[in-house]
Amino acid sequence: MGNGYGSDPDQLKYADGIFIEPKTQILYVADAANNRVQKRYPNGKIKTAAGRPDGAGGSTLDKLTSPSGVFADENENVYVADLHNQRIQFWQKDAKSGKTVAGNGTTGSALNEFNSPIRVLLDSKKNIIVVDLQNQRVTQWSLPYDPTKSVGTLLAGGNGAGLNPYQLNFPVGLYFDEPNNMLYIANDASHSVTQWELGTYGTKSIYAGIPGRPGSSAAQLNSPEGITFDKYGNLYIADINNHSNYPQHLIK
Repeated sequence: MGNGYGSDPDQLKYADGIFIEPKTQILYVADAANNRVQKRYPNGKIKTAAGRPDGAGGSTLDKLTSPSGVFADENENVYVADLHNQRIQFWQKDAKSGKTVAGNGTTGSALNEFNSPIRVLLDSKKNIIVVDLQNQRVTQWSLPYDPTKSVGTLLAGGNGAGLNPYQLNFPVGLYFDEPNNMLYIANDASHSVTQWELGTYGTKSIYAGIPGRPGSSAAQLNSPEGITFDKYGNLYIADINNHSNYPQHLIK
C-alpha cells in the first residue's frame, strides 16, 4: 500500500488516519482524498474496508467524504470518522454500505452534531469516542444509535479554542489510557499535548509543549498531530513542523 499517488487498490491520496488491529495485525488507512478506507493483511493482500473502491465520494450510506480517522475490531468491522459528512460510520466486514452510529449528518455544535469529526476509537465497553475538530472537544457516544434521540456526552474541551489546560485548540490526535481514565490530546494550533483526567473533578494539565509557543527546543512542539504510548509509558508525538517524532516520558 502506498505505491504512489492514485486510486488503484495499492495507491493512496492523502493518507490520514491509520490503525493496526492488535490481534489480526491488519493495517487500516483512511485514504481521505479517495473517500475510502483501505486495509492491508499481513500477507500483503489489499482490500477496501469502507467507502467505494473507485474513490467516489458522497453522503449516501455506500459512500464517504474525506474519511480522516479509523478504528477496527478483530472481526474486521470498522468505524470511520467521515469528516465532511459530519458523522461516524460503521461498516461490517465485506459490507457494501455502512450505517451511522454517531452524529446526525449536519454541521453544528449541539451534542447530536459534529463540526469535522477527525478521530474515532472505541473503549472496552464499546463506547465510541470522537475528536470533534472545529468544536474543540471530545465526545462519547453509546450504542445502539438512535437518529432521533442519540447525543454525545462531553468528555473533554467544549470551552472554546485557547491555551488554557481546560481548552483544546485544533485537536487532531488522541490516545486513551483507559486503565488510568486519562485522555491525551494533541492540539495542533496551540503546539501542545493536553492530559485530561476524565470525571467531574478530573485534573487537566499541559503534558508536553508550551501552549502558544511553537519551536524546536526540547521543551517545545510545532503542530503536533499523531500520538501514542509504548508499553514502557513513553509518549511518542508526530511533531509535524519539526519533522520529527518526539518521545516524552510518562511520569507515574
